[in-house]
Amino acid sequence: MVKKKRIDEAEDVDLVPIMNLVTILIPFLLMSVQFISLAVIDSTLPAMGSPTEAPENADKPLNLSVMITDQGYTVAGSSAVIPKAGEGAEAGPTVPCTEPGCPRPESYDIKELRRILNDVKDEFPREENIILVPESRVQYEVLVITMDATRDDPERKEDGKARLLFPYVVIAGGAE
Repeated sequence: MVKKKRIDEAEDVDLVPIMNLVTILIPFLLMSVQFISLAVIDSTLPAMGSPTEAPENADKPLNLSVMITDQGYTVAGSSAVIPKAGEGAEAGPTVPCTEPGCPRPESYDIKELRRILNDVKDEFPREENIILVPESRVQYEVLVITMDATRDDPERKEDGKARLLFPYVVIAGGAE
């Protein structure tokens, strides 16, 4: 018997279908990419450490703060210009909610808060800081709308722009 020598030659792999697939997939993937846009809310952390001594002739800081609870807003500061809701420790919030228990973010009276902050800004025009003190149960959306309300008042115009109230917002640890 005569054995024939078999010669195996390697066949070339046809890459054309794979290249066609890649050529079609790349534009499809680029069109389906969802680009993410992020929004940033500028805020400042509370200062740590002991306060520095202010010179005697310097203005006392206002230390304006807005406590956000499930009953409404309580505006406080180191001056008597901030209106009081009543007398005593159980006086309640300065700006109560429009609905009991503030079930929705729309329940908070933003217009009244802005009115009070405009009065404070009239009394202290150089003050730019405000401290927000939210309760731990307060919704994030409420915190954001409060930050927006304390920064400016779009209903009152100065030089054709919304009146700037307190642009530097500090978020403090919430009350329990």
